[in-house]
Amino acid sequence: MFVKLGYGTRYRIGEQEYEIRKLKNDHDYEVYNMTYDMTELISFEQLSIAYHELDETKRLRFQSDGTDHLKEAARWDLELYTPEEKEEISRKFAIIEPFLLGSIKDVEHYVTNYPQELLPRRLTKLSVSTFYRWIQKYKRHGNKICLVSKRSGPQKRRINNEELELLRTFIFNSDKMAEKKTIRDKWIFYQDEIKNNNLFREEKDRFTEMKESTFRRIFKQIHDPYLREIQIKGLAQANLHQNGVRGALIAERPLQYVELDWTPLDYIIVDFNTGETFRPVVMYAADKCTDMPLGYLIIFREQPNAGDWKQLLLQIMSPKVYLKELYPRVKGVWSGYGKPENIIMDNAAVNDCAEVAEICGAINIGLIYNEKASGHQKGTIENALGKINRIFHAYPGTTFSNNAERGQYNSAKKACVNINGLHEMIHIVLVDLVANKYNRGVGGIPEDLWHEGLKAAKVQRQLPQNREYIELLFASESDTRTLGPKGIELKGQFYFSEMVNELRLRIKNEGGNRIVRIRYGMDVRHIYIYDEFEKRYLKADLKQTSRLIRYQVDLRYPFHLEHLSELCNKNNRDDYAHIHNQENVVHALKVLEEITHEGKREYSKIRRSQRKEENTQTSAASAVYGVDNKASSVPEDPNIILINTEVTESISEIEILNFDVELGDQAEDPFEISEIIASESVDLHQINSNWGIGRKS
Repeated sequence: MFVKLGYGTRYRIGEQEYEIRKLKNDHDYEVYNMTYDMTELISFEQLSIAYHELDETKRLRFQSDGTDHLKEAARWDLELYTPEEKEEISRKFAIIEPFLLGSIKDVEHYVTNYPQELLPRRLTKLSVSTFYRWIQKYKRHGNKICLVSKRSGPQKRRINNEELELLRTFIFNSDKMAEKKTIRDKWIFYQDEIKNNNLFREEKDRFTEMKESTFRRIFKQIHDPYLREIQIKGLAQANLHQNGVRGALIAERPLQYVELDWTPLDYIIVDFNTGETFRPVVMYAADKCTDMPLGYLIIFREQPNAGDWKQLLLQIMSPKVYLKELYPRVKGVWSGYGKPENIIMDNAAVNDCAEVAEICGAINIGLIYNEKASGHQKGTIENALGKINRIFHAYPGTTFSNNAERGQYNSAKKACVNINGLHEMIHIVLVDLVANKYNRGVGGIPEDLWHEGLKAAKVQRQLPQNREYIELLFASESDTRTLGPKGIELKGQFYFSEMVNELRLRIKNEGGNRIVRIRYGMDVRHIYIYDEFEKRYLKADLKQTSRLIRYQVDLRYPFHLEHLSELCNKNNRDDYAHIHNQENVVHALKVLEEITHEGKREYSKIRRSQRKEENTQTSAASAVYGVDNKASSVPEDPNIILINTEVTESISEIEILNFDVELGDQAEDPFEISEIIASESVDLHQINSNWGIGRKS
């Protein structure tokens, strides 16, 4: 999981492969260029920049063991494991931990006499071969989650959840009693409670009687002696017995103890686009040995959650290579980074959460909680937070330390710095005014003491083998989203990459589920999407849009999730506000409707005129009789028949009679009549002039 930059470590930058041969000093390494067969000198700063390089031709890659690290990160996702599997991991690691620390001399004796009740539930007997197999797996992966057994199928307790809840309540109530009873006596009382419950239940729903051995096994798992000790010894002594003596710890080397804490910042910032003001909360981490700042985090909640702690741990373990590019006005250097051995926190409820304990336990980071009202046990971080707030008291927008000191000073109206300016101010404070300034408490400059301590103690800081792996491991948020052609939508913005698009096409072709799982942290410039087919995560980047440019969002700087949410909410508020002010929209819709009605009336009028003109100009006469179209003379009353009695002077009655005689019997054939009429000797217009046009009644 982690790689030491020591002798023999191999890495690749682009197409060239290197091997570290010697550590010249704390900053430079002598490396062997295996591609060109030559020795070179490279600084740690160059390695750090190459490690965070986005261009693959310039990016540092450690020697690969053939493992897909993004797929491996999905295996280490604690949310994918059940509580029983997490307990199994903890028990297995507890067995091999003494060996890893070098405190076991006779392995066979240790394995043979290991208490059976502390073994994993699926294991009835511990063997030496199994013991060494667990050690090899842990050393190979560097993560105790690898100790989980392969899932062979669904497993559950023999008693149902209702019976287990009844037993849990019984044990909890018995633990709170100061009077002591044997486990057998408690089992007898529990059997009596089952009988009393069964009196009021139907036969099919009755509880089954529990054997004494089963009761003893479950009792040892659930029993908490701390509750009884409170009744016997009092709260203070019970805490002392439970937590042990927690005096002030003395750090002998860097990264041995790292102190974490948080406090509301005595400073108000403003959003330049919306005019809204905020009082942020700063989370801070400092090395106890040298007072070196290791990381900070800005949040906009009253109290941090487990996700915020994980994001702070991610910054603690990451080199700050972005400093000169993003904040050129920072003069000093910031060398503080690395995986801490132990973390010291107070016993606030937000600090004592299972998620933080699990993630720290997975990568072997110890957690130490101070006693109640014992701030002196983490005086390094308390003094550091006080110093940061005192510096901000000198600038417009400060809230000072209390209301009496602030008086009539309006901090919100004086605010003149946005979130990006606050980040730059904190970097100047931590780097120039803390890390590179003489500290009387530690007797030197923290930056110099840091390098001296690493060199003297021969501490080799470790980098995660893959940067995306550690980002996934410490991702603070997870959710499900629908994958579409535009990518993944989050807070009104879309995330896309070519690999994500290939996943969408595969889901479409193979009929998978378009609802996918995503993970992300405080910095939402990119997110990770779970590929159900390959069992790995895919990276997707935030699309730059005109709206983000209009809001002056520079994606070179960290883009906070709260900032993205605020922009999304502002867009929704603006849209909702315009719904109630729609006079122009209503006017436009009415005008469009009026134009369509006018066009319809005008078009109908023109069509009627065209039909009337066609009726007067075109001939719709019979093909047989050649009658002209006189539809214009048709009266409105259909019962009136018009007969034209005029006879043209050009045709005499004798000619008409002769024409009838000549037709004779043949006039009965319409085809012969049509031939005679069509002949050149017949004037159809003259004949037609004697015919009238009418309509049958």
